[in-house]
Amino acid sequence: MDLAEDDVDDLAAGATLLGSGGGGDTAMVAAVLRHALAASGPVRLVDAAGLPPGALVVPVAATGGITVMIERLPSGEEFVNAVRSLGRHVGRPVTAVHGFECGGANALFAVAAAVWTGLPLVDADGMGRAYPRVDQVTFNAGGLSATPAALADPSGNELIISGARDNADAERMLRAALPALGGWAATAIYPMRAADAARCGIAGSISGAVALGRRLREAQGDPGARAGMLADHGAGLLFTGTIVEVLGHPRPRTGGALTVEHHADPRRTLRVEFADEYLLAIDDGEITAQVPDIIALLDGRSWRPVAAEHVTAGRHVDVVRFPAPAAWSRPAARRLVTPDAFGLRVPGPGHDALLAYPPA
Repeated sequence: MDLAEDDVDDLAAGATLLGSGGGGDTAMVAAVLRHALAASGPVRLVDAAGLPPGALVVPVAATGGITVMIERLPSGEEFVNAVRSLGRHVGRPVTAVHGFECGGANALFAVAAAVWTGLPLVDADGMGRAYPRVDQVTFNAGGLSATPAALADPSGNELIISGARDNADAERMLRAALPALGGWAATAIYPMRAADAARCGIAGSISGAVALGRRLREAQGDPGARAGMLADHGAGLLFTGTIVEVLGHPRPRTGGALTVEHHADPRRTLRVEFADEYLLAIDDGEITAQVPDIIALLDGRSWRPVAAEHVTAGRHVDVVRFPAPAAWSRPAARRLVTPDAFGLRVPGPGHDALLAYPPA
C-alpha cells in the first residue's frame, strides 16, 4: 500500500481517535505531512515479515511537547539526523523506519519521517494507540532494548542514549534530556532486526488508522452511520450525556477526572479518569472500560474526538470504548499499561474504585 497526500485527513482523524484523548494534536503535523507528500510523492508501506530478517528497522517518534513544536517547527532534518545517527552508532544501514505510536501526532510523524529519509515505512507500531512513555510499547514486552536511542533537535544537536539498565530508565533519561534539546526532539529508538519487528510490532496499525479515520469522517457527516461504524470496529457506546464537572488539571502525568451526567437519566453519572489519555470509565460505581481499552470522548454534535486537555463542563459527549489491540492481552505486555502503571489503584468487585495519582 502507498500512503498519499489524499490519505492525510483520514490518517489524522484515525490517529486522533486512537489517541484516547492524548497523543498530541494532529493538525499541525498533518499540514507538515501534506506538504511533504505533495513535494515527494507517496510513501510505501511495507510488512516487516517481507524484509530480510536481519535488516535494521528503526521506530521513529517526536518526543516532547507538541505545543513547544509550534514555536520550533520541524523541518524534517531532525528525523533524518536521528535515523542516520542511530545507524552510524550501531554500525549498520537502516533499511526501513517503523511506526512507534499510531495514536495522535506520532502516527503522522512516522509517515513524514519515511518521506524525509527516503526509506519505506513498516506498517506497524508499538502501541496500537497512544501511551505517554517510551517503555509502554510491545517492543519492550518482547524483550527489546530502547537503547541505543538517538535524539536530534531543530538546532542540529544530536544525542545518543546508550546502555540504559532497562527501558524504564531509558524513559527517564530521555525525558531528562528534552529540556536541553529545547523541549522536543526527533527520536529513533528500539533499533531492531526486521524479524523482531515482525514478532513484536502491531502489524497493520498505520493503514488501520487510515481506514478507521475514513469511517469516522463518514460518520461525522452521517449520524445514521455511527452505530455501524462502532460495531464494525468492535467498539461500543458507553454513555451519552453532558460533562458537569472537571476535577484536577489535565496537564501530562498529573491526572484528573470528569463527570458526565446521562442525557436521559440525570441520576446516572459516568466518571472518567484521565492523565495524558483517558484511563478508566466508571458508570455509577461499575468499571465499564479501562486501559488498555481505548476510551474516547466524541463531541455530541460533530462527533470529533475531544482531547483530555480540552474537556470543559457543559459539553455534550458520547463516550465510546474500542477494544485494546490483541498484543496487549499478553501478560508481559499488559502489566505495562494497566491502571496501576498510571498510578490508579482499582480494587476488585464489590469495592468502590480507589484512585491514587503520583505527585505532580
